[in-house]
Amino acid sequence: MEVPENLKNPQNARREGSNMKCLADYSVEKEVGEGSFSTVYLARRKEPKNDENPEVALKICLKRLILKNKMVPYIHREKEALALISREENAHPGIVTLYATFQDSESLYFVLEYAKYGDLCTLMQKQPDSKFNVADSRYYAANLLSALEHIHKLGIIHRDVKADNLLVKSDGRIMLTDFGSSKFLSDYQKIQENPVEEEQPTGRRSSFVGTAFFVTPELLTGSEMSPSSDLWAFSVTLYLFLTGIYPFNDMSEYLVFRRIQDILYTFSEDFPDENAKNLIERLLVKEQKSRLTSQEIKEHKFFESIDFEHLEQLEPPRIY
Repeated sequence: MEVPENLKNPQNARREGSNMKCLADYSVEKEVGEGSFSTVYLARRKEPKNDENPEVALKICLKRLILKNKMVPYIHREKEALALISREENAHPGIVTLYATFQDSESLYFVLEYAKYGDLCTLMQKQPDSKFNVADSRYYAANLLSALEHIHKLGIIHRDVKADNLLVKSDGRIMLTDFGSSKFLSDYQKIQENPVEEEQPTGRRSSFVGTAFFVTPELLTGSEMSPSSDLWAFSVTLYLFLTGIYPFNDMSEYLVFRRIQDILYTFSEDFPDENAKNLIERLLVKEQKSRLTSQEIKEHKFFESIDFEHLEQLEPPRIY
């Protein structure tokens, strides 16, 4: 889709402060993604510093749609989470970096790390049988686990873990993105002290966040979520990598939720790896406290060939 003229030639771009970025600092080249209230473009810094990659992802969120869909808390939370993660002392190679934010009268702008090859789910669908082999699944799962463990230590739950939110960079490595559904663990403490229902962008309250196939039992029952909620979604993602299908699948969202609540899923006779099967079984457990922890997952036999301290030294799969 063609870049709008107001983005190509931002005549009225204004800086909110001398050290602040604005649209005039970037050349917008092409659209690379679209959401319900935002559009993502490939852009280039006009004056990059020596150590900066000139390519960035420019996420543009329309204020009128944010207000209409009651997304203000989600935008604030995404910015807050990304700002914390993107501090130099908190940076992680497997998590998207936020470089800058700014706004004008119509839009909010997020300047983010660019991923050349798009999302991992789309790339997976282009593989033979629309799935990954065991070795590639192990690699991507290990990197996802490393990213999740990192944000959990920072007190953040992602709450929308899925292959669509894993982006593939120019070197083939992945990074976790889309923190719009994330929540700080400290938020749950505030809710306990002052219980107020959280309004969802769909109009439902405290009932749904994330994508149906990855939803946790605790979310469906209105229970408090925790880092183990992300690990549930991690195991659903691993199952998807290995099979190309979701463990909880049915004809409607309602029936998917029923399957999740009853933990109704199966492994095919040709499921490719027994150790992966055992790992998934120990994570798709209704009680959060009964699920494996991040450390226990790293120590599981499925990952015995992975050195989590040196993940960056592993050669990523060439799937693009």
